Amino acid sequence: MNIRKASDAQHLEAIALAYATYVQVSASPLKSAIMAELETLSGRKRSRTTLDLHLIVERFVSYGGETPAERLAARKLISRDVRAIQHLESAKVLPSRVQALAATPGQGLHAWARQRAVAKRVSAAPTDAIAAAQRAKAEARQRALVHEVSITTRRPDGSREAKRRFAITGVLGAELARLRRCLKTLQMVAKCEASTR
Repeated sequence: MNIRKASDAQHLEAIALAYATYVQVSASPLKSAIMAELETLSGRKRSRTTLDLHLIVERFVSYGGETPAERLAARKLISRDVRAIQHLESAKVLPSRVQALAATPGQGLHAWARQRAVAKRVSAAPTDAIAAAQRAKAEARQRALVHEVSITTRRPDGSREAKRRFAITGVLGAELARLRRCLKTLQMVAKCEASTR
């Protein structure tokens, strides 16, 4: 099937067939012979990153690509489709259910490929790295906030001389609390000095 001439439904049907074939080939005692034959039919040397699934998907869908830009786009589509099938396999979705699942909102080849990529990143990252990334994200959100701090200066008789407002960005809540405590202390010192004069 030529991907540029196929509808989304036809492309999804071809992916479901490729997935079913992959499941059957994986369970076959002739797996290595079948994959060697597919590699020969593909007409290109298999790299260390080429999975059996790549060869099977390429047999069911012709991604084309005469120009370098088209070949790059084809490689991206192949990778997306392979990641989508890997997600379906890890989610234990049967090949016969692929088209029905794709019809539900928020599902489809792009969503499945993204979910596979996220799952792969999470499984590759240590637990403390994930927690550190979440803390860094929370800190970045806090630093993006604009905090308003007001400073009131008073005359020796206690009347207000001026009130100034400052907008502060790029600080965390704990840092801001420390700053407010320092300002309060300064105001108290200034008030004590004014009353002793």
